[in-house]
Amino acid sequence: MLGKQEISLSTRIEKISLELYAAAYNGVKTYLRYPMWIISDLVASPLWLLLFIIPMLLFLPPEKWGNTTTYQYFYWGMVFFDIISTSLWSFGNAIRREQEMGTLEYLFLSNANRIVLFATRFTTRLLSTSLSIVYLAALMWIMFGVQITVHDQLLLLFSLILSLFVASGFGALYGAAVLKLKQTGPLSNILQFVLIGVSGIFFPVNRLPPQLQILAYASPFTYCIDLARCAAINTPTLLPLWQEVLLVLSLAIIMNLLGLKALDFIENNTKKTGKLGAY
Repeated sequence: MLGKQEISLSTRIEKISLELYAAAYNGVKTYLRYPMWIISDLVASPLWLLLFIIPMLLFLPPEKWGNTTTYQYFYWGMVFFDIISTSLWSFGNAIRREQEMGTLEYLFLSNANRIVLFATRFTTRLLSTSLSIVYLAALMWIMFGVQITVHDQLLLLFSLILSLFVASGFGALYGAAVLKLKQTGPLSNILQFVLIGVSGIFFPVNRLPPQLQILAYASPFTYCIDLARCAAINTPTLLPLWQEVLLVLSLAIIMNLLGLKALDFIENNTKKTGKLGAY
C-alpha cells in the first residue's frame, strides 16, 4: 500500500512538473515571438520609473536627492510594482481573454491544475520582471549615477522567489474574482495602485497614517517588499527577521491553497449556473 501511495505521489509531482514546463515553454516562445512586446517593456520601464521618482523627489529635501538609499528604495519599489502587476494581470487577464474568445469552457474541460492552466501569462510576466531587474539597475546608473548593491544575496533571492509565489496565490484569488465578476480592466487598475499605496513599496509603511497602516499590515505584499528591502539594503524589518521569513513563507503556501480552492469553487458554481463562458 505504501509503495502505491509513493508511486501515486511521484506521478502527480511529475504531471504537475510537466504541465508547468509546458506552460513556461509556451509563455517564453510566445513572448519571444513578438519583438515589439519586448521593446514596449523596455521602453515602459524608464517611463514608469520617471513617473514615480520625479514627483517623489520633489517632495523630498534636496539633501535626500543624492542619498543612495533613496534611489535603492525606488529601485526595489519598481521591482515590486512589476510583481504586483504580475499578480493582477496574469491570471485575471488570462481568464478574461479566454472568456472573450469563447474558449474558456474547453480549457476547463481539461484536468490540468487550474493555476498551471493559466500560468502561461504568468511566465511571460516573470520573464519581463527578470529583464526589468537588470534593466532598471542599468537605468539607475545611467540616469542617476546610483549603483544598485545587495546586502544579502541569498536572502534576497529567497525573498523574491517567495514573493512570486505570493503573487501567484494572490493572482489565483483574483482570477477567481474575475471568473465571477467578468471584469479585469477597471478592477485591476484600482487594485494595482491601492496595493502599491498601502503596501509601502516606495516607503516604509510606518510613515503612513494610523488608519492606512491597518490596511498595510493586512496586505501580503507589505511583508514581501519589507523582507526584500532588508536583504537588499539592510533596512530593519517590521517583525523579527526569522518571524518575517516564516510569515512570507506561510503566505506563499496559504495563498496558493486558497487560490486553488477559490478557483475550484467559482468554477463549479459557474458550471452549475451555465455562466462559465458568459461575459
